[in-house]
Amino acid sequence: MKKSRERTRIALAACLIGFSTVLAACGGNEGAGAVGGGEPNAADKATTGGQEESAGEARTALPLEISIMSDFYSPEPPRDDDPIRKEIERITNTKLNITWVSPNNYADKTNVTLVSGDMPDLLLIRDMFSSQVRKMADQGAFWDLTPYIKDYPNLSALPEDSWKNTELSGKNYGIPFYRPLYGTEGMPIVRKDWLDKLGLQQPKSLDDIYNIMKAFTEKDPDGNGQPDTIGMTAAVNQNNMGSLSWVEYVLNGNYGQWKAQDGKLIDTTFEPGTREALVWLAKVYEEGLLAPDFPTLKTSQVREAITTGKAGLFSEALKPTWLLTGQMRATNPEADLLAIPYLEGPHGKYAPKGSGAWGFWVIPSKVSEEKMKQILAFMDYGASQEGSVTANFGFEGEHHTVQDGMYLFTEKAKEYTGVIFPIFQSIDKYAFAYQTGIPADFLKRNMEIIDEQEKYAMGNPAVGLDSETYNLVGLDYAKRIQDLKTKIILGREPIEAWDQYVNELKANAEYQRMIDEFNEDFLRRQGK
Repeated sequence: MKKSRERTRIALAACLIGFSTVLAACGGNEGAGAVGGGEPNAADKATTGGQEESAGEARTALPLEISIMSDFYSPEPPRDDDPIRKEIERITNTKLNITWVSPNNYADKTNVTLVSGDMPDLLLIRDMFSSQVRKMADQGAFWDLTPYIKDYPNLSALPEDSWKNTELSGKNYGIPFYRPLYGTEGMPIVRKDWLDKLGLQQPKSLDDIYNIMKAFTEKDPDGNGQPDTIGMTAAVNQNNMGSLSWVEYVLNGNYGQWKAQDGKLIDTTFEPGTREALVWLAKVYEEGLLAPDFPTLKTSQVREAITTGKAGLFSEALKPTWLLTGQMRATNPEADLLAIPYLEGPHGKYAPKGSGAWGFWVIPSKVSEEKMKQILAFMDYGASQEGSVTANFGFEGEHHTVQDGMYLFTEKAKEYTGVIFPIFQSIDKYAFAYQTGIPADFLKRNMEIIDEQEKYAMGNPAVGLDSETYNLVGLDYAKRIQDLKTKIILGREPIEAWDQYVNELKANAEYQRMIDEFNEDFLRRQGK
């Protein structure tokens, strides 16, 4: 491992010190060095004459200074003197000046930074489809990386979805902040120990979910003799269904508000499945199977209802299943949260597929072309096997061990309460199966769930599409639609109110213009 790191450091240093040799060094040696191990074979030695001399030059080169702005999701920002960060700087021959910003005000900080024009060399933008970002990209504020990415093997190897879903006007102005495609989005998660106690099977359909919710509410799954449990808890947002969205998606056979059908986008607001979802949710609410205060709950309160045994089903990403199970096992060793890999609806089996990105990294056009390529080389290392594993799992033997293809965190890894080095994302397909402290059997089951999801998962076809009308009034419509949905579920409005509003939207020229504009952009993306 140490020799592999040294070869990678040499190759990356070569990438970072010379404009004329950037592409050759990054395009050839780095990928092999990052993932290889042991001594080079005879063929390798035969083709590397003079490498020792260039390696010596690389060792004496001054580190490349890169200024970066990013958010962080640990209680405290990552330390500048963290040994894993220092090792990454050593391997890549860089000196990183990172401004860490709390996610609570990262959007505001990003906007101020963009407006000021005083951007760092590498800037993480979460809301990459905002009108401000689109305008700045069109005006040439960021490097168009499209023609360069092919020269960086690890970045090129990121999923096509990741690059496609971060395009602006058909171009890649940023490096995707990569997220795995599976396990990132919400599906029902159920108390498996309650299922086992009541003799129930893993749900495969909405009917199964209903029967489980009813049993969890009425059959004392916690065994305390009190009617103090409820089938499902959830939270909705001002402008969408939040953690209840999956009901609509199962019944419509798509992920998101828009469905690709017959070469165009269909707004599922008008689809029968959306109406059926409201009827189903109104029914479970009326029967007392859904948390009565779901419209006002926050995610933290939903989780609390699960960990305190008040509810047996909720919806979230796969990753927190062990986090919450581990909390419960402190007092109940049998507690077990199982994520449902898919549900079958009228259109077949449904599972969500993520966009493959959560924002992107832009390089301002004020950065020279030479340095831009060097930054790409740095990020290419982060997308390599070695760079990704080091940043997300730490040092083998110290922070993790490898067992049957699984990265198992050691006790020492618990000193990190978030991603170890958040600049580099995990390229592991199973990244969202992991959680610090997760037992091997639980991790293996999570990985099997991801494998199962992959068979049926569908993505959102409208990611990144633009509509000028939506930018002006879209959120107003979304809030009115969600307000009516919530009232129908609560029984404050009849389902007929939905039918009436849908008819009004069909006759609303402004709303229909949004649909037309999204479709125009959708067709442009298809090259039509």
